[in-house]
Amino acid sequence: MSDILKIVLKYSITFLLVYLVYRDSKKKDIRYKNLWVIFSLIFPPTAIAYLLYSTLASKKVVLSRRQKVDIAIRKRAEEHKKKIAKERNALEKAKEEEEKKNELTLEELEQIKAERLAAKKKRLKELEEERRYQQEENIKKMGLSSYDTNKSKKE
Repeated sequence: MSDILKIVLKYSITFLLVYLVYRDSKKKDIRYKNLWVIFSLIFPPTAIAYLLYSTLASKKVVLSRRQKVDIAIRKRAEEHKKKIAKERNALEKAKEEEEKKNELTLEELEQIKAERLAAKKKRLKELEEERRYQQEENIKKMGLSSYDTNKSKKE
């Protein structure tokens, strides 16, 4: 009877280990959980290897409060740098557009100057013609001949 007790005890421990491996692997969402259960059923010392594997696989890095604050500060600094870079790009684009407008404005100013010079020349010619016309009218009114006026101009 002692042999039967040993066998029952051996299988009960094996099934208990398999159940623990199954429940733990499901709880921790371990990769290859079915293989761990099968191997621990076939070869019970695999359960010990599983326990080591599960503790290493399920460990998560626990950061201190100071480390979390540092990470948050770094993230904010990076976001701020990105925001500044976007603003710089926008300013550069606006500056380039303004320079293009200024170039167009300079060309327009030169064109306006040229038009004004042409208008000034035209107006000067008109004034000169008007002055000649007035002189001729004055000469006619005074009764002087064009010969006499030419003499007086030379003197």
